[in-house]
Amino acid sequence: MVSAEALVAPEAVSAPAGLPSAVAQAGADLTSPTTPLPDQPPQVRVRKRLPWIIGGVAAVVMLCCGICAVPTLIGDTDEPAVGSVSPSFSVSPSRASAPTSAAPAPKPKVYSGRGDDVVKVGELTELLVVKFSCPRCTRNTVLKSDGPETLMVNEIGSYTGKMWINLEDDALTTQFEVEARGDWTLTIGTIEKMATKATLGKATGRGDDVILLGGDADAARITHSKGQSNFVVKIYSLDTGVDDLLVNEIGGYAGTLPLQAPALVQVTAIGIWSISPH
Repeated sequence: MVSAEALVAPEAVSAPAGLPSAVAQAGADLTSPTTPLPDQPPQVRVRKRLPWIIGGVAAVVMLCCGICAVPTLIGDTDEPAVGSVSPSFSVSPSRASAPTSAAPAPKPKVYSGRGDDVVKVGELTELLVVKFSCPRCTRNTVLKSDGPETLMVNEIGSYTGKMWINLEDDALTTQFEVEARGDWTLTIGTIEKMATKATLGKATGRGDDVILLGGDADAARITHSKGQSNFVVKIYSLDTGVDDLLVNEIGGYAGTLPLQAPALVQVTAIGIWSISPH
């Protein structure tokens, strides 16, 4: 039996008047935990949802930073966020004109079940974060969507991690297919509610995650250790609207690569990773 605890309403945070809404196009899909993705050159596109993302995040953060006495933004409230989290986040006014106020982001929608199932979630078109957790799973653990991401999790045994959905233009996700041997939880929510916050631009963690990376950098030192499977880093720049596949390796990795912050970053990893913009 699948139960819903709260309704996702991705349109709750809206853009300033006159700015179009934005979407993005994702990099390559991950088809297996042991096969690296093909290299993809960076692609510059006009993101119709970009002002919505910047405006919405900046507005909420402005409230956190002093306009109102509101606690600092945090990620998924069900479990501690993975990564380095600092007390504030700001987007330069030159990047986007933020509204003076914003409605609170809707609560994430939570589904739970046991074993194989199909989870119908309605029509989701906005850029969102999905967290899938099956801490006591055995044998194959698989999560598929009918959106452009398709195969999102393909592991053996237990799994907990975050991924984004609907980064592509005109993306639509209506259901997820779960293959699991154990109790699982599927949580879907906005970037504001569920992305891990790295407000000063440095993040560390283990496993799959989606990070809202702050700061004002144009390069980053990226490392991965204690993992023998795929290590993939994708970015979506909140400044330029460019999405890119930065890293696609198997096992350990260390290198410095171009990374325009602030950005939304998706990490696929088994081991321990770090992102240090400079």
